[in-house]
Amino acid sequence: MEIDKWYFICMKRVVYDVMHKNDEWCVVKSSDKATEGRFKNKLDAVELGRFLAMREEVAELRIRKLDGSIQSESLFGKDPQQVEG
Repeated sequence: MEIDKWYFICMKRVVYDVMHKNDEWCVVKSSDKATEGRFKNKLDAVELGRFLAMREEVAELRIRKLDGSIQSESLFGKDPQQVEG
């Protein structure tokens, strides 16, 4: 059981941001600032963001408003910060 605990503590969470820039809604992988997709409407960007986050072992999806503030956050997989220690 100890190995499982340390495995999840050492894992890094992948973070995807859905944000508005240059008149488009973009899905950006925060670790390398790579744009995973560009869309005319926010709903399509959120759909791609959820799909990408669900493919990761541990991920977070942040959906941002037009002004850049966070509208909502969702966690996917087993979050290492929730492991009891």
